[in-house]
Amino acid sequence: MILRKELYSIFITWVLGTCLTGVAHARLDDTQLRQELTFAYRPIKPLTLTGDFRLDLKDNISTFRRNNFELGVEYEALKWLKVFTSYRFITSYEKDKHRFALGFSAKEKTTNKKFSFQFRTKLEYESDYLDRDYLKKEAPDWVLRLRGKFQYEPIKKISLYTFSESFAQNFSSQYRFYKMRYGIGISYEPKKRHTLSLEYYYQHEFYPKKPEQIQVIGVGYEYELYKKKKNSKESKPAETL
Repeated sequence: MILRKELYSIFITWVLGTCLTGVAHARLDDTQLRQELTFAYRPIKPLTLTGDFRLDLKDNISTFRRNNFELGVEYEALKWLKVFTSYRFITSYEKDKHRFALGFSAKEKTTNKKFSFQFRTKLEYESDYLDRDYLKKEAPDWVLRLRGKFQYEPIKKISLYTFSESFAQNFSSQYRFYKMRYGIGISYEPKKRHTLSLEYYYQHEFYPKKPEQIQVIGVGYEYELYKKKKNSKESKPAETL
């Protein structure tokens, strides 16, 4: 029990500390907006299927940046552990991209059930084309993402959270951390199966030749589908990441 409390303290200090550090060093090159629509379906208890569309705007929310279409699968291996994989198609005026992801998420509640923390690890594979000849000539980009999230639920339908996330990529045959995100957010369930969310984060790049420092506002809506149980009018909807 003492060790668990110490881990809670270390985790919370890390998330809040990195967020405050990001704000203290804030320098803005752009403000962007992300608008996201998500559908989730749970055919069986441990399995969740998701479909997602996101529209991104840049240049102080005045110019189209890109569209994102994503399909995902999530499996609840244990009560506190989920594994997931996804495919995303990214399209913009400049070019299109294909992104595959694989990862896991671990979530633990404190003795006070209103507080919880989550750690997520995601490995992403990105390429402009999926053609075999192209892949032989151009190596795809591999990105490792590590995210810590601290969440508080003051009442049943509202969740407040803060998070920090680091990005590492292969530069000159070695992985280096090149980007950080520090953010806060709120989600609200007006009724079952419907979730509204509002998020803000500051993104700090520090390794590329021309690093950018941007702030991003995200708004989202999620609708959850679920398979009705036999002899039951309604079943509990799936919980998604």
